[in-house]
Amino acid sequence: GAQLFWLEKRFPDRFEAADTIITYPQFWAFRLTGVRASEVTQLGCHTDLWRSAEKDYSSLVDRRRWRKKFAPLRSAFDCLGPLKPEIRAAMAGEGEVPVFCGIHDSNASLLPHLMSREGTFTVVSTGTWAILFAVGTESRPLDRDRDTLANVDAFGRPVPSARFMAGREFTEMAGGEPGEASREAAEAVIAKGVMALPSFASGTGPFPDREGTWTHDPESILQSERTAAASLTIALTTETCLGLIGASGPIIVEGPFARNVVYCDALAGLTGMAVEAKPGLTGTAAGAALLALGPSGGPRKVRQKPHETVRKPLRGLDAYAAEWRWQVSGDMPDTGERVGRAR
Repeated sequence: GAQLFWLEKRFPDRFEAADTIITYPQFWAFRLTGVRASEVTQLGCHTDLWRSAEKDYSSLVDRRRWRKKFAPLRSAFDCLGPLKPEIRAAMAGEGEVPVFCGIHDSNASLLPHLMSREGTFTVVSTGTWAILFAVGTESRPLDRDRDTLANVDAFGRPVPSARFMAGREFTEMAGGEPGEASREAAEAVIAKGVMALPSFASGTGPFPDREGTWTHDPESILQSERTAAASLTIALTTETCLGLIGASGPIIVEGPFARNVVYCDALAGLTGMAVEAKPGLTGTAAGAALLALGPSGGPRKVRQKPHETVRKPLRGLDAYAAEWRWQVSGDMPDTGERVGRAR
C-alpha cells in the first residue's frame, strides 16, 4: 500500500495511465500466460491492502480509488492457463505446461501443514526471517508495532502471525563463523549469565526500539559460547513472538534453525510445548507444488501426534530466561531466581 501510494504521488500521470495492478507472484504468472490475476495471500501479507476478517480490500484501496485497477481475484490454486506458445516452443518435450496462480512465499511454507494436519499447531519458518503462524487459535488483538499481523492463508482465512529477523540477528550475535551450537556451551553460558539482548536488526521484531547489547564482551568468550548465547536469544525471542500471537503447540520448526539443537531444546523448555524439527523440509517449494493438486488435494488430514523427540531440559534455563526478560523489558516476574548480571 505504501509503495502504491508513493508511486501514485511521485508519478501521477503514469499511475493514472496504468490499467492493472498485479500482485508479485501473479506478475510472473502473467508473464508466463498473459492472464492477469490478484491473490489474497499476497494482498494479505503486511501490505495495508486487505481486510482479512472482512475478506475485502482495505479502506486505503477505496479512498485512493484503486479497486478498479486491481486484477481479478483468483484462488492460489487456480490454473490460469498454459505457458505462452512462444515460451513452450523454446522448451523440450511435448504437451501443454499449466501455470497456477501462485502464493505468497511464507504462506507456501504453511500450506503443507494446513493440508495434512488438524487441530491447533504453530509453524516457525526460519531463515533470514523467522515467520510464525498460529493455526487454529482464537483471534486476539495484534500489535503492529511489535511486528505481528494477520496473514491470510491459501483458503482466505486470517492466521495470527509474527516475524523477526532471526537469521540476521543470529549472524550479528554469533559472528561470521558461528559453528555448531552445543548443549554444553549453552549450559556454560547460562551458568555465567552471558546474554545477548535484542534487537541487532533494529526496527523489526518484538523489540523494535531496543539496540542490541551484550551483558559480557562477546569477544572475550569462547566462540562456542557466543554461538550458544545467540541461539538462546533467538529461542527467547521466538517465545516472545509466540505469546504475542497466542500460539499453541505442537511447534513445527522449519529451515536452518531446525538443525540448531540448542534453539529447539530451549524453545521446548521455555514453552512447555512439543517442538518438531524439520531441517530438510523445503516448505516453500512443497507448498507451491501442492497448488497443482487443488484445495482438496494433498495428503489426508490427520490429527498428528507430536514427533517423539526427547528434548532434555537445559539446566538453569528458567532463571536465565527470567533475567533475560527483565534485562530486555524491565518486566521481572515475581518468582524465579535471579542469575548474576555483568555490567
